[in-house]
Amino acid sequence: MIQSKIGLGCGVFSGAYGPAPQEAVEDTVRTALSRGITLFDTSPYYNDSEIKLGAALLALRTEFPRSTYKICTKLGRYGLHKANFDYSAERVAASVHKSMQRLHVDYLDIVLCHDVEFVDFDQVVDVALPKLFELKQQGLVRQVGISGYPLDVLLRIAQTQNQRGCPLDVCLSYCNFNLHCQLLSTYIPLLWDAGVKTIISASPLSMGLLSQDTTPEWHPASPELKAAVSQCAELVNTYTEQNGGNVEISLAKIAESFAFSLAEADIHLVGAKNSNEVTCALEAFLRAQKLQLASGGKYDDADLQQLYKKIQRILEPFSKYTWPSPPADA
Repeated sequence: MIQSKIGLGCGVFSGAYGPAPQEAVEDTVRTALSRGITLFDTSPYYNDSEIKLGAALLALRTEFPRSTYKICTKLGRYGLHKANFDYSAERVAASVHKSMQRLHVDYLDIVLCHDVEFVDFDQVVDVALPKLFELKQQGLVRQVGISGYPLDVLLRIAQTQNQRGCPLDVCLSYCNFNLHCQLLSTYIPLLWDAGVKTIISASPLSMGLLSQDTTPEWHPASPELKAAVSQCAELVNTYTEQNGGNVEISLAKIAESFAFSLAEADIHLVGAKNSNEVTCALEAFLRAQKLQLASGGKYDDADLQQLYKKIQRILEPFSKYTWPSPPADA
């Protein structure tokens, strides 16, 4: 099986971004598989995402056998606050078995310790990861890794694992390479040096911030960044109006074209809760490969390029900004 450069982020199946009925989930998964997407990312933390994804894959198994795709799930985080984290060896093993049950599989391709910055460093490297690597030796897990937001935390764990002779297979970073933040590009070489084999970049729209819709109330970005993004959205609206509404452009399309052009990332995760969103994401990825905005590429249309440069200038002050994670009230 050839690993696709695009993976489907199934957190959207949780309902946090709008209704996700099972019929729509199955249709979304079928479209993704039919269009060549071979990785599905989920977590016990995403409400019933594992259950919905598992039911969809089971229903499609005749058409798409288990060998035609990979499942990435997570463990350790089961709620919003630090009190809802459990990185004990017992819970690690129990979580893997529970995920296999929900997903109707007898092995998991990738299992990540979820949001590692919420947990004491020693608990991650001395308890949870050793147990996961033990489960890998047993054949229940194929690849072991971590996910989180602060890149310095991800790097420290990766370096420690490498020094111990047990390097991580996978590292998932989210919201760290997009129109308003490009920190991941500076950390990828460091993660490679720490022995990480696969780097996944998630959330090209920064958890909905760059979608041009109303930003979710729970979004942790600063008021200043939210205001800057709103200014960018207004620019795009004005551009569209000046062109009589006849141009197919949005802040989200510009954001995806930029984020998906980070060639150093092995896999880009994008959420899609229906077939149309899957198709749009794949089109955005292909468009990004042509434009190569992250490495200095340009839009062919001069006016569109001017709009893109204005957006860049507005967001440039935030290129190294990150919000606190975990938050103060965690």
